[in-house]
Amino acid sequence: MRQSSTKTFLFLVVFSVGSLPLLAREMVVDFGYRPQQWRTAICPPDDTYKTLVNEKGALLYHYARGGWWFGTSVRVEVVPGEKIVDQQLLSPRTPIVQTRLTDGDLEILEEAFALKKQGTPPAPPKFTAVRKDRPNVMRNWAKLPAGVTEKLSAIAVGGNHPIIYQIKVPKGAAATVVLGLCESWHDRPGRRIMDLSVEGAPPKKVDTVADIGKNVADAFWFNAQDADHDGLIELKVTAAKDAQDKNAILNGFWVFDAPVGHDDAALLAGKLDAQAGLACYAGQRDNESRNDVILVHVANKGDAPKTVRPKVIVESLLNLKSLDKDRVRVDDHETVLATAKVASVTMRKNDQRGEAVLTLAPLTVEPGKTASFAAIYCGGGRIECRPLSTTEAEEERQAMVQFWKTVPLPYDRVTVPDENIQALFDSSIRNIWQAREIKNGLPAFQVGATCYRGLWIVDGAFILESATILGAGDQTRAGIAYMLSFQKPDGHFEILPRYWKENGIVLWTCTRFARLTQDKKWLESIWPKLEKVVASIKRLRDESYKDASPLNDGLMPQGGVDGGIGGDFQYEFSNAYWNLTGLKAAIQAARWLGKNGQADQWQKEYDDFYAVFRKYERRDRRFDVYGNRYLPILMAIEEPILLSENAQWYLPCKAQWAFCNAVYPGQLFNKNDPLVKGNLDMLKTYEKEGMVTTTGWLTHGIWNYFASFYGHALLWQGDGPKAAEVLYAYANHAAPNLAWIEEQGLKDQPIRENGDFPHNWASAEFIRLTTHLLALDRGRQMHLFEGLPRQWTGPGMVTRLKEISTPFGPLTCSLRVNDNGSAATFQAEPLSDPSCEKLVVHLGAWAESDPQATLELDPKKSHNITIPIKR
Repeated sequence: MRQSSTKTFLFLVVFSVGSLPLLAREMVVDFGYRPQQWRTAICPPDDTYKTLVNEKGALLYHYARGGWWFGTSVRVEVVPGEKIVDQQLLSPRTPIVQTRLTDGDLEILEEAFALKKQGTPPAPPKFTAVRKDRPNVMRNWAKLPAGVTEKLSAIAVGGNHPIIYQIKVPKGAAATVVLGLCESWHDRPGRRIMDLSVEGAPPKKVDTVADIGKNVADAFWFNAQDADHDGLIELKVTAAKDAQDKNAILNGFWVFDAPVGHDDAALLAGKLDAQAGLACYAGQRDNESRNDVILVHVANKGDAPKTVRPKVIVESLLNLKSLDKDRVRVDDHETVLATAKVASVTMRKNDQRGEAVLTLAPLTVEPGKTASFAAIYCGGGRIECRPLSTTEAEEERQAMVQFWKTVPLPYDRVTVPDENIQALFDSSIRNIWQAREIKNGLPAFQVGATCYRGLWIVDGAFILESATILGAGDQTRAGIAYMLSFQKPDGHFEILPRYWKENGIVLWTCTRFARLTQDKKWLESIWPKLEKVVASIKRLRDESYKDASPLNDGLMPQGGVDGGIGGDFQYEFSNAYWNLTGLKAAIQAARWLGKNGQADQWQKEYDDFYAVFRKYERRDRRFDVYGNRYLPILMAIEEPILLSENAQWYLPCKAQWAFCNAVYPGQLFNKNDPLVKGNLDMLKTYEKEGMVTTTGWLTHGIWNYFASFYGHALLWQGDGPKAAEVLYAYANHAAPNLAWIEEQGLKDQPIRENGDFPHNWASAEFIRLTTHLLALDRGRQMHLFEGLPRQWTGPGMVTRLKEISTPFGPLTCSLRVNDNGSAATFQAEPLSDPSCEKLVVHLGAWAESDPQATLELDPKKSHNITIPIKR
């Protein structure tokens, strides 16, 4: 193990040794397989403004505005041709991004950081609404006629999906809901035809040109009601089947719970907003400012004065405008300025992308001295131009350093002696909370800041589990409440189309949370919802008999897979894996609650379901080129299919994430099951850079957090040392900003990437795998140190768990090695749940020559034991 003597070395090692990649088995974190480009979140937790910083130090904004990438970037150039030396964080817990550059005798440090929101939030409306589809918005889109409020100029865009809002109301309540529309793109009928539906009211069909007209605003009134008494009124705008343009749009809507006259002119002018329980405009902004800063320090290490002419460069697909000859306005709202004097503002247009350059007055840096200035991006709903001086910018930096020191995140629950692993662990916690938002008063644990800024049931399940493990149960309980708000009236979940596994995942998520927090009362309170989910799995099995093929009879209907396999109508096993997992978890939870009759009934369903699966897996198992007998995710592969354009979907390792999840946490198989051995042996043949390749969308690439799925499966099968190697390979594919992208290419390949960055399912999986290597519940036993890396047991090293959540209550224990490495002191506090029968301390990986050596202890007692270390 290589340990750094200072925190600075911890991060600088990334660039100094990154060109000499080490194999995962050497168990050192050197970030040798880091991606070639990366992005860092700098916003505070729960912030709605998710500013990112790229590997060059530029601020990134307006994701997917005008394209699939970032609509706006802001960067500083001190000297043309300056070279980047490295980039690091101030610390794992403080996301101030430090980019170091050089030019001759000049050393440049750029520090990018976000300020907290400033201002008074408006009084909360009587009703709230949450958008449930992808939150795509286009501002300044509608060309409104005179007399219509400018607040309707933005549109929510469906992007080939329905626009869906859920309005929170008292259960069973009635309300008047009015939709506002203005078409400013099409000028011929038949192009944009939409179905407008509001729960409890008859739907309406609208041709935006034929029925309204181009650049004309209109209102559509609905007498709505919470028909299913779930406390929500659903509003949906869908492109009609006969529409040529499949993009639905919505400019805004209003909710009234008191009688109101149908005065369209007054409504569209905004004059009825004060009477409304909610006035929701697609592009509405809050009343708070949220600014970002690039603080620049230019140090002269030479013997002669140096004069530079720094530039602040703004590039955008949105409207750029010079303002007062010393600042730039972006999208007719946000403002970019500098704390140094601006000599000129130059505006350019290159294809669709505009560029504004603020050239600062000449700056002379004397030998041995440092000159500083800052670039400021002023955003948020209310523009407040601050800080205005470099001194103020430095004060704001200090304030944010203090903020990040005191922000209440669940740190210090897991402590390991490898500083780089610890850094990644702490950074993962911070990243999860940075991506989170509060929606309808509930925390929504989201995957990322861009393409995955929303709820995905499977991703969310593991993010919620990782947070629960760290003792944040109160917050994750509310996050699960947000997840459950997506349940359909008939009880099933389907956020992604035909992604039937969401039902099993919800069952596992809720029951796992209840066990980790030992909260039977909460589980009882949501039990009716879970009963409806179980019933939906039974219905899905019945529906599997109705399609054209007998391939899946009694299993699941054709569905979506993910993990490198596209299409929503596949004959496949991933949905069966997860629904079996969920049903098994529900049965165990029913017995935990004393609902043995219900558990017996569900057990019959499970047994039949499992028997059908085993019949089909025997039918479809095949041999890979190495002689490993494995089960592909897709059923019945025929030779003509292998020659199709989607032949890569049929590679043996594609989408095997669902199989790994079935091993753990699903626990669907016995340890000696040949299916498990065959699949794991097959996956091993795809290892490169210590990771299994080709398991996701990038064929011959790496789906980073598949490492945790694979590592957990190996750990559950008893191979803790190999699982620890996988953890280190996982760590070495992180970026210097201590985060991962979803998928990346191999080290020596051209740049390939897929997904969000930071990707917080990856963050959650790093937390889960690190923790479970040290503590994993197995039935009625708590197993410790199964995957403890031997190198964590060097002289003076300490590994500690502090009140991490387990099904047996909070676990606190530590392993402290003496100064000469000859022995370790193991300490543990009693577990509170009497159902735990044994505390099993694994010794084989680090203390004994026998790999199966263990020490069995009474979990109900405190322990303080000296364990000899036999090297």
